[in-house]
Amino acid sequence: MRNMLHCRQGSVAFATVVALVPLIGMMALGAEAGSWYVIKQRAQNAADAAAYSGALRLACSLGSLTCADTQSMDYRGKEFAAQNTFCNSGDTSYPGSTCAASLPSGVSQTVTIALLTSWKGSAGNFVQANVSQQQGAYLAAVLGLTSVNIGATAVAQVQNPKNLCALGLGRWPNNSALTIGGNVTNSGNGCGLMSNDTVKYSSTPAFTGTGWAVDAAKGCLPNATQCGSPGVPYNYFMPTAKNPLSGLDSASFNSATGKTSKPPCSGTLSPNTPTSLYGDLTCTTGNTVTLQAGTYFFYNAAIKLNGGTISGTGVTLVLLGDSSISISGSASVNLSAPSSNSTYPALAGVLIDDQAPNKSNNAVTVNGNGTTVNLGGAMYFPNVDVTWSGTSANANTTCSEVIANTLTMTGSAYLNTTGCAPGTVAQTQVVLLVP
Repeated sequence: MRNMLHCRQGSVAFATVVALVPLIGMMALGAEAGSWYVIKQRAQNAADAAAYSGALRLACSLGSLTCADTQSMDYRGKEFAAQNTFCNSGDTSYPGSTCAASLPSGVSQTVTIALLTSWKGSAGNFVQANVSQQQGAYLAAVLGLTSVNIGATAVAQVQNPKNLCALGLGRWPNNSALTIGGNVTNSGNGCGLMSNDTVKYSSTPAFTGTGWAVDAAKGCLPNATQCGSPGVPYNYFMPTAKNPLSGLDSASFNSATGKTSKPPCSGTLSPNTPTSLYGDLTCTTGNTVTLQAGTYFFYNAAIKLNGGTISGTGVTLVLLGDSSISISGSASVNLSAPSSNSTYPALAGVLIDDQAPNKSNNAVTVNGNGTTVNLGGAMYFPNVDVTWSGTSANANTTCSEVIANTLTMTGSAYLNTTGCAPGTVAQTQVVLLVP
């Protein structure tokens, strides 16, 4: 017995067994913490997908077209979280969901989607997704943890990085909402040309200066070899741009009707009101007319500026009913919009507001050979097709932008967003995750 008590054989093995107990415990605890890390990564993936998808739906609702997606921002966010295995309890019926029909005892998940108007001190349009999973702690219970909540947050923003001087709304389906061709040479401050439908090239355009871009929401028509080489940055699959002048579509003066008087294209023309409407205005060679500052309402009128000299500073032309406008030939036109309008605030900075219906005989043509037609301000043709060419800079303002149902650009056109009245400039939309 005495020899057995002093025997050292097996002492190392005994010490090893004693040391293995906490070692195995630490390894097991590490493995449990490792599983939390994996869940954390999956939760972050789900949050990223949810925030980004929700922001895409938000961009859709901010665009100028009626959003074709009938689901809400909340639905889209939760749908893509579900496709990444995270759902609220009992909320597993989303298309493509990989959530378990039932979770193990003690395990629960939550998914919330929120619209934010600011993030980290910056104002804007944000979508925040919060994803979490709560579960029991097992070996970690020795450290006093009975349960652990593993969560992740992601925020996506709808940004407006590019000012647009030309926007094709694509309200009424057509060949393309924006066509660039006919040896187009654009000059101006370097702004964006955007189609909320497809874009089409008839030839390779040329741009003077830097900063230009061509964008579209639904791609570039495939028969154009210029799609991949327009000579400026391009993106053919963007969220639709918001229409900054959409408020004019429901303006109270749009319902004005009644008898009209035909103003002469000579001398000085005075502004009128929606209760005293102008009819046809025809200007030809030899005519000279000056428009006084103010707002001019035309009803069922054909405005033809095909010759003569037409000028005016701080003027707005409002076309109501079945009206049309064309500027071509040898006309010398120099018109600029007012920076403000106390009587009709929505018309501030607007040179032309054409509310004509979608009829082929209301199509707009602006063609002044690039030297004699100077149109300054925002020009709005939401329902008709516009052919735009031959314009140059206005002496009274650097602003020259066009928003139309469809826009076909040919010849030498001047476009510029610098100096435009606040609230009249359309912008592109880009969705991205933000830190």
